[in-house]
Amino acid sequence: MKKSTRALLGLVLLDAVILIGAWYMVAQTKSGAWNSNDPAASIGMISTGAGALVGFSSVVLLLAFVMHRRTGN
Repeated sequence: MKKSTRALLGLVLLDAVILIGAWYMVAQTKSGAWNSNDPAASIGMISTGAGALVGFSSVVLLLAFVMHRRTGN
C-alpha cells in the first residue's frame, strides 16, 4: 500500500471514529443517560469539539497525503 493511500485511509478512519464518538455522546445526552444541567449546551460543546478535531486531523492528514504524492509515493 502506498504511503499516500495509507494517509488517505487514516484520514477517513480517524474522522469516522471521531464522528461516531460524537454521535454516541449526543445520543446519550439526549436520552438522559448522561445527566447534564443544560443538555443543549452540552450537545453544542460536543459538536464544537468534534468539529475541531475532525478539522485538525483532516488538515494534517491531507497535508501528509499531498506531500507523499509530490514525492511520488
